[in-house]
Amino acid sequence: MSAAASPPSLPLARTIVALEPDVFETVGRAVAVLFRVAHGQAFQRRVDAEAGEVARHAPGNFGVFMGYDFHVTPAGPRLIEINTNAGGALVNGLHTASLADPARLDCLCAGLLPVAAIEERIVASFRAELEAARPGVTLRSLAIVDENPDAQFLRGEFELLRVLFGRAGIDARIGDTGELRRRAGGLFLGERRLDLVYLRDTDFQLRAPRSAALRAAWLAGEVVVTPSPREHHLLADKRRLALFSCARTLRDLGVPPEDADFLSAVVPETRPLAELGLEEAWRTRRTWVFKPAGAFGSRAVYRGDKISRRKLEEIARAGDFVAQRAVAPGEIEVATADGPQRMKFDVRAYAYRDRILLLGARVYQGQVTNLRTPGGGFSAICVVRRAAQAPPGAPGPGAGLSS
Repeated sequence: MSAAASPPSLPLARTIVALEPDVFETVGRAVAVLFRVAHGQAFQRRVDAEAGEVARHAPGNFGVFMGYDFHVTPAGPRLIEINTNAGGALVNGLHTASLADPARLDCLCAGLLPVAAIEERIVASFRAELEAARPGVTLRSLAIVDENPDAQFLRGEFELLRVLFGRAGIDARIGDTGELRRRAGGLFLGERRLDLVYLRDTDFQLRAPRSAALRAAWLAGEVVVTPSPREHHLLADKRRLALFSCARTLRDLGVPPEDADFLSAVVPETRPLAELGLEEAWRTRRTWVFKPAGAFGSRAVYRGDKISRRKLEEIARAGDFVAQRAVAPGEIEVATADGPQRMKFDVRAYAYRDRILLLGARVYQGQVTNLRTPGGGFSAICVVRRAAQAPPGAPGPGAGLSS
């Protein structure tokens, strides 16, 4: 199978989301500032105060395919969450290249990448991860691991990545996290010793029994793990949104005032539910979305306008939820088998370190983001050229381009 052709089982929306250049620039600045803040000494001292061994372990690398998810509003993009296991990067990249062909749409869309350039960026980020943790070592072998990978919704993307790495001369294998074995001073999948593990498992802090061998080898410096569990601790734990959304806290941590004010505008107000209090949360519930600190894929996320008193009391007892100001997603018209449908969308910036690697959108119906809506799924993105560059009739923000 070629990495240039996505398996039919992957959820792809036949539409292109158009973004204003100012929106793209805000997203790019947010990625850069958040990375810089999270890797500052004062910020790390703050979040490390009660962290465990895995979260504090800093081998030097960061995280491939960091996902920064935004809702696009009339006031600009708003960061909803950050994820370290952001699936769909290769699918989104190839889907964009197929719908927004640079040769056909370059006059309308800025920064379109051909498939070869997308693939080069992805492989380079994995090589950079090994280099950051083990300078001078060549990436020869890696494993893409998840819990029961054959049952995963995006299993097809694992295979696309395996083929891509193989063409780049890297022996890549797909396996269950629990199949990893530590021996002879290294980590193995089957008989193959691994240089790097691409962790798609949502056991972010390697606490589960299936992660025991991986955890031990990683802490001993025998293998590089990306995304690093530390990167999840610094950026993707939902409690960090409370820090990123508060300008005063950021300034106290030494963040320049212009960056602190910028983040507090882009990141919706977020507060620990325990700090907000049950009664205040219930009284103002319609203005909040409630999320567990370790949430991913919209799991256990509750919209305040839909939550019951009983459920709110239950999650308040759990102790690890945050309340984030609700921000409505953008909407777009999508062509489906049943005719045009109005759907919601969000924008995901796949980033490496402080720079955007690729852009993608997810188009859906329902209360929270999902990839199971008929006619929905991953969508391509066109960053519209500025008016001085674009021809008359270039689409505006959130518009759908015909594919």
